[in-house]
Amino acid sequence: MPLDERKLLSGTLRETGAGGTRPSSAPQRDGSRASRVAPRLVPILIAAAAVLLLDALTPAGLTVSILQVLLVWMGTLWLPSRQLMLVAAVCAAFAVLGFHVSPAAGPATWVERSNLLICLGSIWLLTLTCLRQRAAEEARLKARRELAHSQETVRMLSGLLPICAWCRKIRNEEGAWEDLETYIHNHSRAEFTHGMCQECAARLGSELSGSP
Repeated sequence: MPLDERKLLSGTLRETGAGGTRPSSAPQRDGSRASRVAPRLVPILIAAAAVLLLDALTPAGLTVSILQVLLVWMGTLWLPSRQLMLVAAVCAAFAVLGFHVSPAAGPATWVERSNLLICLGSIWLLTLTCLRQRAAEEARLKARRELAHSQETVRMLSGLLPICAWCRKIRNEEGAWEDLETYIHNHSRAEFTHGMCQECAARLGSELSGSP
């Protein structure tokens, strides 16, 4: 094998590594994204577990369950959509579990069961409302970006164009007469390429053949 080919092959092997594939920066991006989310997600989950422990040790009932709703509300301010759904599911499960393990003087009454349903409804109402607002905001931003892109890339001609019936020039906004190609070029993104149609080619051919 020539020396140049051996150098090229060794350089390719160093780039691809032992596995035969080029190292990708995607795992690094995923790791950095996870490191940004973890400082916000983990404390909320720890707090939810602490609320469950408090609910299991004290017969506070609804007072402790409201803390789970508060944690979900904090998640709507800090967390992305997927992490928010995770927190909502965990807090709802902890609220139900705390309702069953919380020490009570007697069997659960209908008021306590209603309070649990209100707590669960509040958790999912906050979550779904936040997700719908985020989806609507993303749709508005997408529509705004598409509108801005279309305004940058498209310039439309509209209205009545005063054009000369003989020379085919168009009168512009300043009152001057411009060639058709110049006017369209100045008022749109269109570019012209010049060719010859079959009728003009045949006419030109007959004129050239009839000329001395």
